[in-house]
Amino acid sequence: MLMNKLTIDYLQSSLLDYYSSFARDLPWRKTKDPYKIWVSEIMLQQTQVKTVIPYYERFISKLPTVLALASAHEDELLKLWEGLGYYSRVLNMHKAAKMVVKELNGMMPHTSKDLLKLPGIGLYTAGAIASIAFEERISAVDGNVHRVLSRYFGLSLTKEALVPLMYEILPSKRIGDFNQAIMEIGALICLPSLNPNCQSCPLKDNCVALDMNLIDSLPLKPKKLIRTKELYTLLMITDDASYYLQKRPAKGLLANLWEFPLLKGHLSQTEIINYVQSLGLKMLKMMELPNTSHAFTHKDWDIIAYKVTIINPQPLNDFTLVFKDDLLKNYTLSSLFNKYQEYYR
Repeated sequence: MLMNKLTIDYLQSSLLDYYSSFARDLPWRKTKDPYKIWVSEIMLQQTQVKTVIPYYERFISKLPTVLALASAHEDELLKLWEGLGYYSRVLNMHKAAKMVVKELNGMMPHTSKDLLKLPGIGLYTAGAIASIAFEERISAVDGNVHRVLSRYFGLSLTKEALVPLMYEILPSKRIGDFNQAIMEIGALICLPSLNPNCQSCPLKDNCVALDMNLIDSLPLKPKKLIRTKELYTLLMITDDASYYLQKRPAKGLLANLWEFPLLKGHLSQTEIINYVQSLGLKMLKMMELPNTSHAFTHKDWDIIAYKVTIINPQPLNDFTLVFKDDLLKNYTLSSLFNKYQEYYR
């Protein structure tokens, strides 16, 4: 299909009509506040809508303005984010909020160009915020949008190559609604190859992929990343009243989150005993815990775990000794530790 006026007009009218009638009632769609839209867009990255809703409502209730976010303590932010994963998102939001307060007198940027200057905001997020909050005539191309437009026009283009073409199909008004409508279709109807719901799609009458039986082959599939595996040993060192925690580095995987001691490799019980003794701690007993694994974008962690019970815990330079109640209330751990909650609750 050519991207001519007829096909573009049909796309615009069909999407906007659909959105007017069937758009989901979501809390961030009840506002034009760029701060609140920003929070929602960051949360929605790599996370399902139904999961985001309670997190969004709690976050906005606690931190209703960019000034409140900028003033928040990092540990408070990590606790609010606990369970959403990809914690670098909220840490970048914190940095960005501080920039907005310091350099822009607390006023969120009004253009995609200026939004892109903030940490953690890329082309898609800048386009989404600017079009929804300010009706800037700009696209917002995520995986859902890429899939819908690739199939509708029959285009074998990467997501990056599709971005310039988006400007040809944007309507003159209701830009934010148009962008959200495509996202909505991609999220609910024009699903990946195994599950598309083509008969419910408002674009089905003009969809090239449906007409030519190309649904399974469009959009182009990205090359698969080569994944690596890393081995770790998790040690829950405790006297049953308190636990040793360490904070991860400020950069890298799970940045700034707290964790139980996590040692490289699968250690033998003898190696664990030697390690605990090297810390100057006296072991009472050791219990093997279930193994677990944790998947990142490009690597997998394979973890064995032990609960090490000690007597007379002592302060250690590289660790923080935390009482059980304080651990649960004030320390944010990665979701990879969820499997072990029954052992420290």
